[in-house]
Amino acid sequence: MGYLFGLVRQIDPDLKFVVDTFTLVGFLWFSKRFLNLTCTLFSGFRVHFWSRFWTLDLKKKYGQWVMITGATDGIGLSYAREFAKRGHSLILLGRNQEKLDKVKLELKKLISDDKIVLVQADLSTATSDTYKDVASQIKGMERDIGILFNNAGVMLPSPNRFLDQPESSLWQHCTVNMAGVLMVTRCVLPGMVKRKRGLIINMSSMAAMFPMPTMGVYSASKKFVESFSKSLEYEYGSYGIEVQTLVPSYIATKMVNWSKMLSSANIFTPDSETFAKSAIATIGRTNETTGYWSHGLQHWCNSHFMSQGMWNLACWFGLKSIDTSKRSR
Repeated sequence: MGYLFGLVRQIDPDLKFVVDTFTLVGFLWFSKRFLNLTCTLFSGFRVHFWSRFWTLDLKKKYGQWVMITGATDGIGLSYAREFAKRGHSLILLGRNQEKLDKVKLELKKLISDDKIVLVQADLSTATSDTYKDVASQIKGMERDIGILFNNAGVMLPSPNRFLDQPESSLWQHCTVNMAGVLMVTRCVLPGMVKRKRGLIINMSSMAAMFPMPTMGVYSASKKFVESFSKSLEYEYGSYGIEVQTLVPSYIATKMVNWSKMLSSANIFTPDSETFAKSAIATIGRTNETTGYWSHGLQHWCNSHFMSQGMWNLACWFGLKSIDTSKRSR
């Protein structure tokens, strides 16, 4: 190394070339960072703010009918309300008929009775026959479904080690979070392909960014959704089918009732109504989004500043907190 430095000194005694080279490299590195940040800020403004004022005609772009799974509570119900306000016809899938009837009664204040179709199906115990029944209930309508929102999902009752999670909950992550997305999509996609247009919205999560100890099965199931969405986009993009993957952080719904902090709406944990209004505005503008501006900020920070060492430390602290909580009971 000393010999090499001496050789450079002989060629360029003032090291002007070396200084200029490092200056150029530094300038290029800074310029790239600045350009990336500028593009990110512009994209975030366009997707989360400008879209609220410059709205798209989703009925004209995709079609009249919207099908939503998990439509009786939380995000699914909020999406149904927003689509109804835009004049869409709705196919609502839920496991509880009484709740479905109640939702229909509410939405009839926004759209007429003939624009609301109810499909009762329990995806947590679904078999092949369940999806055949779903397909039969929407037969004829599947050719006109312009938007499918695969929203139905489950989350672990509370963060805990794998062996301490209920076996039934683990199975539900497979049947609802993964199989449900696959099979409902399979019921609706043929009609979209035939019409050569349509949008599939799949609910993933920011939890898919990293492996999540104590929430491992949930994180893995959402990573599956993310990967499936991207594959579907490649396969059917040429048929005019768009796929949007939602990767939000926590939303104040009953799924996070195990945490008082997360179940209280605030600027970083919006309620389902606030989230739905924001997320629907991103449709047609991006194929992957957190759906909400503060979640976008969280996602960007995690992508750029969360090193492996920091994540390992956070995981260790989380496990220690759970173990301490167990011992104090």
